[in-house]
Amino acid sequence: MSQIDSHLEWCFKDKRRLVKVKPDLELAKKHLMKSEYNYSILQILEKQKIYDWALNIGFYSIYHCFLAIVAKHGYESRNQSCTITVLLSLIDQKKVNLDKSLVLEFDTLEVEKDITSPTIRMKREISTYGVETSIDLQQLKNIKEMIVKVQRETIKILAE
Repeated sequence: MSQIDSHLEWCFKDKRRLVKVKPDLELAKKHLMKSEYNYSILQILEKQKIYDWALNIGFYSIYHCFLAIVAKHGYESRNQSCTITVLLSLIDQKKVNLDKSLVLEFDTLEVEKDITSPTIRMKREISTYGVETSIDLQQLKNIKEMIVKVQRETIKILAE
């Protein structure tokens, strides 16, 4: 059994993690709208030089796009790793035309000791739970670029 399949099995064992539901395009559109809203808040925070929280909200802007895609395909996820797993599974099954590397840049199922490129989730966790209030502005620029890419791809997927 693949890592994705075994993790998906674990996700379905608890309804507080993941459930199969009726595909819901309206809910998917609401998640996309939340992503767009979050991006606008990121821009406000960036103008106010509140970069650590801008990075946090950038994470959730991307995450809501992922929730939109899984909602369109009939999943309700309340667990970030389960959302990623469903997304990777949908990509593998060719049900979603999304670049897997975008998802893995956001978060990965792999636990790598010597990871050379931290995921966006890892950066958000450092920003949220750490004591620093400043971040590398290149990180914020990269997240903003990724948000735009993921939002564009989500719009295409919801229109299919």
